[in-house]
Amino acid sequence: MHLSRSWRYKHPLTAVLAAGLIALAACFGLGGATAYADRWEIFDQGEHLLLPEGPIEVDGVVMVPLRSIAERFGYTFVSVNSKEIVLTHKEGRKAVIRLGTKTALLDYDGGAKVQLMAQIPRNYNGAWFIDLALAGALGGQGHSAVPGTNLIQLRPVSGDAKEQLERQYWFNFKDKGETVFVNNQGQLQLQTPYTSPLDFGYDDLLPVKKSGYTAGYMNRAGELAIDAPHYQLGRFSEGLAWFKDLVKTENGGVTVRMGYMNRAGKVIIPGIYNRAEDFSDGLAKVTRTGKTYYINHNGQMVIPPIPGLLNSESFSDGLAAVTVRTTAGGKSVLRTGFIDTAGKWAIKPVYDSATPFSEGVATATVNGKSGLIDTAGKWIVKPQYSGGSTFLGQFRDGHILLTLSGKHDYTHRLVDTKGKIITVPGTGEVTGFGDGIASYNDTGGYGFKTLAGQVIVKPMYSYFWDFTAGAGKGFIEYNDVYEAHLINKAGRVVWSTGMLE
Repeated sequence: MHLSRSWRYKHPLTAVLAAGLIALAACFGLGGATAYADRWEIFDQGEHLLLPEGPIEVDGVVMVPLRSIAERFGYTFVSVNSKEIVLTHKEGRKAVIRLGTKTALLDYDGGAKVQLMAQIPRNYNGAWFIDLALAGALGGQGHSAVPGTNLIQLRPVSGDAKEQLERQYWFNFKDKGETVFVNNQGQLQLQTPYTSPLDFGYDDLLPVKKSGYTAGYMNRAGELAIDAPHYQLGRFSEGLAWFKDLVKTENGGVTVRMGYMNRAGKVIIPGIYNRAEDFSDGLAKVTRTGKTYYINHNGQMVIPPIPGLLNSESFSDGLAAVTVRTTAGGKSVLRTGFIDTAGKWAIKPVYDSATPFSEGVATATVNGKSGLIDTAGKWIVKPQYSGGSTFLGQFRDGHILLTLSGKHDYTHRLVDTKGKIITVPGTGEVTGFGDGIASYNDTGGYGFKTLAGQVIVKPMYSYFWDFTAGAGKGFIEYNDVYEAHLINKAGRVVWSTGMLE
């Protein structure tokens, strides 16, 4: 779903139209940054789509690149002007997308049908984006979000969509000196000498090493799709991945230089930064010569260094947590607030501290007491937890951990995005949550339960990874070696390794 800003033309006419598309972007004034909806996974007939860019999100509407979707569904470009984009289908149908409006005309059975869109078509860096309503209509079947997931289907699969799509999530294990990837059914998908500590997930490219050295990016066939022997590589996000090199200095020392490459392995933003983080919401946080700021996909500075900055985070939910030195009550103090993608204070710096937003909620502390806020800065849970009682981490799958301090010990509870404390029956120590399953700790180790208290796996694991895509990982230690299990929601071990050192 992520990709480079470069176009890959499949038809001669598309190349001719490229200049017109880019020029039209200036006409419509749509070349600025927008929120990228990188959290969405988009499928068509069960196939996970590697979109050339985006998807993006405009005022809550998910939009996808027109060219990729149109060509997938059998359309080619006929003409582009300031008023409309005309496409023809290989079966003779025509589609006319009216620019600047929320309407398109689609031919069905010889007659034209008006298709309404939730957002007007947008152009970013030369690529036109359409909303999912039009994308689904071009495919002939509409679109649908799989309930309770971040999975969107353009043309659906038959049967249980969630179950089928989640099978395309690949879990990573080390087994007998090789890396293996299995799906949530425990079916072996790939065995390779390349190594990575990361799940493949739904991605199509994964940074890997060989013999301890960074090799590049491996595809799902186990091939080294991008030969990129940098010191370190990041995952792709919004079509770009950071790379890190160690560069010799004039005095014989070594310094770090970071930049970004696209999915073709081409360096798009040169390695000039001392630090560089993943792109999110169309921007990346970078540091160069002691100055921290945010850049767009073209490497242009969008948000300059913030006065008084002590610390800042990457964007999430369209906001970035920023800590600055300011004045309160005549004293110099540190306060945290949130800026938007234009660099303006969306939530003023009034908190002692705050975490980045996740699923529309962030933790915030005032006068030593913690609570939860929404993206407007309104309290969902007023600041009331202090001392050893505090929120841990960020929201995941609608829940966050809350540590409550007692006289002699601590207890953990789950809190939902409305601020309601969830008590898992028969569980004294909740340790995590994912995919509807809570992890918990007992004298025998870690196990898994439903929120209703039904035991999925009795406490037996030395450590674990919470459930995602229908399965969780558990690791049992025997005298400094480990056995790894993949467990499904019925509590059955569907994959296991031998002993791991």
